[in-house]
Amino acid sequence: MDKKLKEVVIVSAARTPIGKHGGYYNYVPAEDLAVLAVYEAIVRSGIDLAKIRIDHVIAGMIYIDSLNQQIYLPRNVAIRVAEKFNDKENLRVTPGKTTLRICGTGFQVLADGFDQLMSDIENAGCVLTFATENMSQTNLIQQGRRKKENVWDFEDGQLRDYLMEGFNHNLFNTLMPQTAEVYGAQTGITRKECDDFAYLSHTRAMKAQSKQWNRFASPGSNNYLRGIFTVDTIDQAGNALSVWRDEGTKYDTNKDELTNLRPMLKPDGLVTPGNASQISDGAAAALLMERSFADKHHIPYLAKIKGYQFSTVPPEIMGQGPVPAIHDLLAKLDMKKDDIDLFEVNEAFAAQYLGVEKELDLPRKRTNVNGGAIAIGHNIAATGLRITTDLVYELKRQGLKTGIASACIGGGQGGAVCVEIV
Repeated sequence: MDKKLKEVVIVSAARTPIGKHGGYYNYVPAEDLAVLAVYEAIVRSGIDLAKIRIDHVIAGMIYIDSLNQQIYLPRNVAIRVAEKFNDKENLRVTPGKTTLRICGTGFQVLADGFDQLMSDIENAGCVLTFATENMSQTNLIQQGRRKKENVWDFEDGQLRDYLMEGFNHNLFNTLMPQTAEVYGAQTGITRKECDDFAYLSHTRAMKAQSKQWNRFASPGSNNYLRGIFTVDTIDQAGNALSVWRDEGTKYDTNKDELTNLRPMLKPDGLVTPGNASQISDGAAAALLMERSFADKHHIPYLAKIKGYQFSTVPPEIMGQGPVPAIHDLLAKLDMKKDDIDLFEVNEAFAAQYLGVEKELDLPRKRTNVNGGAIAIGHNIAATGLRITTDLVYELKRQGLKTGIASACIGGGQGGAVCVEIV
């Protein structure tokens, strides 16, 4: 088939509720979260694994370590989900890989799936993508190297925080929140604007949750956040727990509380714990198909991926990343900002988001309409896929057509994906 005639569609998408640090998923490994999301995505697709072959599994995760067997993530998840479906000849034998682009990893799994389905070489019809992260379970690591004289013996080494090490960009002597401080100051953002926006994020998230779909909702209730599915887990006491909403959203947040928080980096700084994204846990998954393949097999789909873009900015102002990414994506697709009905821009920090909003002149009424990472959480690898899932379902809920999801990415990058309801 002519590559120019190919299109990639999202057949199904699902995400877990996002848990806060030490919360819902404190004892639930990232692999287990991925199994839940992938299983739900396949169930939602309605496909029969005995008839529709999945050609490849693409996983995304940042905090991978071999101690927890996460180096085997795509194969483990595929095999465990296959067991749930009693499938011995499809997912169980499907090849897989893990991809990583820091905060843009959730977009990268979609991009890799898109490229594989668009490629004349691969000739694939169906690709499973997922991204997962449990930041609560990241380790303290002893950095002693193996000794030269004995591969099984180790030198003494410094203990390092596996999570926090990733927040430092040593080559440029900067921290992720510091990049938000610099970028926010450059674009004229004030501390009050940051706190007001954090309050808005929680307010929007609370409103969406009050009208959210879940398995306990009465018929006819408004279908907000339809991408979320209910997760059955256990609490610290071993009691059964049904999780259906994002845990980080605070129902008691007030502006005075946000105003009184001390800045993280300097006395007159913009970034505080209250206006930054939350360390969190969760997973998301999406089943992608080449459109003619889906049509041939009479498989309905949610949306088309029109395209994606990754662009760069100076690492010292990493938070600016969505600006060139969205600009470049619109140019690539020969579209204008006014052609986009809804935007989702990850709220890594309020100062960073507000700078992006200001530079792009984003319409706030059409951006992050159900809250963002300040209220929901930023489970880093999964965020791109989480916000794309939420975007697709919100477009459908409102009867709209086109949306762009975007995020800044550590190291001085931005990522963006454009979807269209079909």
